[in-house]
Amino acid sequence: MFGVIFEQWAFFALEEIHSESKSYRTGENMFNLFAKKKTPLEVRAPFAGRVIDITEVKDDVFAQMMMGDGVAIIPDEGSIYAPVDGTVSALAVQLHALGITSNDGMELIVHYGIDTVKYQGEGFEMLVKEGQKVSVGDLILKADMDRFTADHVDLTSPIVLINSDGYEIVEKPSLGKTVSAGDVLYVVKKK
Repeated sequence: MFGVIFEQWAFFALEEIHSESKSYRTGENMFNLFAKKKTPLEVRAPFAGRVIDITEVKDDVFAQMMMGDGVAIIPDEGSIYAPVDGTVSALAVQLHALGITSNDGMELIVHYGIDTVKYQGEGFEMLVKEGQKVSVGDLILKADMDRFTADHVDLTSPIVLINSDGYEIVEKPSLGKTVSAGDVLYVVKKK
């Protein structure tokens, strides 16, 4: 009996809320109290260096955000660490870049240097393989920074969010700053 009375009360209460409450029509009702909140996700610096906006990179593919939004770091070191917890989803044959899909579904590219692709993997030591799970701070790649610097290679290194259809960068607190590996580069929210 109580179940029937509760169902009738709930039906009429919802009808009243639906007809009188604008917040119900916009999805802001009592049932959203139990909805999972969209918490911001952080992408961490994979290495130390000075952070610039992606639009400042001297490569149109990155600067025009053809691959996605992000930042770039002018590196102070050649050790590259995982910027998120997730899975290595792609490895460039030339070893200069890799993709990581976070446990939350963000897809990132870490691209060490602009012209390093021409070295065909020389000067790089990949420490992970495709499909491998990684945690923030895990050493994933080593680059011979001294070699690239001696050759006057532009080491500006984009860290790009490539699946912007489902995620968006909402904050870039590190822009214009020098960061250490593990510092927050940018904050992302699911759309």
